[in-house]
Amino acid sequence: MKPYAAFLVCCVILLCSAGCETKPAQEVPAELGPGVWGVLEFPHDQGPHPGVVLLHGAVGWRPDLVDLAKFLADSGFVALAIDYYAERERTPIGSADKLEAWPAYQAAVRNAVEYLRSLPSVAGKPVGLVGFSRGAFLAVSVASSIPGVGAVVDFYGGGGGGPASLEEDARGLPPVLILHGDADKIVPVSFAFALRDAVVASGGQAELHVYAGAGHVFNLPYSETYSEEEARDAHRLTVDFLHRWLAAEQAGPAEAD
Repeated sequence: MKPYAAFLVCCVILLCSAGCETKPAQEVPAELGPGVWGVLEFPHDQGPHPGVVLLHGAVGWRPDLVDLAKFLADSGFVALAIDYYAERERTPIGSADKLEAWPAYQAAVRNAVEYLRSLPSVAGKPVGLVGFSRGAFLAVSVASSIPGVGAVVDFYGGGGGGPASLEEDARGLPPVLILHGDADKIVPVSFAFALRDAVVASGGQAELHVYAGAGHVFNLPYSETYSEEEARDAHRLTVDFLHRWLAAEQAGPAEAD
């Protein structure tokens, strides 16, 4: 067990059979409320280190996020993979229920960032948001309103996924890295270009990397469109980007296991 587990209220991961969704059963202090549920991973040395919050897609919590959190911790970040459905549950894509629940999802992200920055292992250093699909839309929608968020990584998402427009979401964003496949049938690659253009038009900084032939969720092993080569490259770009904009002193590994 890594040396900073004492900061956790509890640390249990509930597993089910292969292919099932799982939910984390680890809650950070209740005074941050509403509860922030997730799995927290620390680098090997004491730090302080920048933080990263990982945000799952519309399907909900996946155990693959724990592996990615460990990779980011080994790369020099305090990584918290949260289940932002824990308070409001999953809502259908494109539904009025999703728009109604969006502020609660945003609140979970705000509370997670606040919690991370309060830890001695982070000590107020900046935090990055790394979102996947719906989680990327969520990160883009909330990043500009959270003190201490210094970077966003958008995996196959975009802007305008909540009540606000694309242009409203893009305004005031910290630097954003956009990673998308041009064969994405769930969130077309046009969303990536539109986000990049909106951020630049608002005076922000955006980097876009498009993977030829890649579909949706190309970087997580549970997906039928997973590509090990593209995942390795996307995770390398993510680490490099976060180190650059969160001003971490140490360099991360070039690739995940």
